[in-house]
Amino acid sequence: MKEADHKLLERKAPVHWKTILVPTDLSERSKQAVKAAAYLAEQCGAKVTLLHVVQMYSGSLETGTAADHFMDLARESLDQIADDIPPGLIGEKLVAFGPQGTFQKIVETADEISSDLIVVATHSYGPITRALLGSLAVSVIRHASCAVLVVQQPPGQ
Repeated sequence: MKEADHKLLERKAPVHWKTILVPTDLSERSKQAVKAAAYLAEQCGAKVTLLHVVQMYSGSLETGTAADHFMDLARESLDQIADDIPPGLIGEKLVAFGPQGTFQKIVETADEISSDLIVVATHSYGPITRALLGSLAVSVIRHASCAVLVVQQPPGQ
C-alpha cells in the first residue's frame, strides 16, 4: 500500500447521523436493535426515535375503543423500552396505526422525521416463511431513502 492509502485508512470518517429511527415490534430481538441504535446515537450525538406500528387487519375494529386500547398499550411498552436508554439519547416515541403495511409506515415515518438511519431487527425465519411473508427488513432496505442497519442475533439466541 502507498503512504497516502495508509493515511486514508487511519482517518476516521465523520458520521453525520442526527436522527436514528428504530421500529420495534416490542420483541426481545427488536430490543437488541434499540440497544444498538442507542450505542450508535451515543457515539455520534444522535437522537433515537422509537416507532411501533399497530396493525389491525380488515374485519377487525379499526376505530373506537379497540384501536385506542392497542395504541395505549403500545405507548406503555415504548415507555418501558425507552427506560433502558439514557434520557439524553431519546428523541420521540411514536405509535402509528398502519393498516397499509408495517414497512410502508416505517419508511413513511423515516421520511417525515428526516431520519438519517433506520436500525431494524431481523427475525430468523426459515426460507419458506420468508418467501411467503416476505422480510420486513428487506422491504425497508428496498424502500427507505436513508441508510438502514439490520441487527441480527446469532442463531440460538
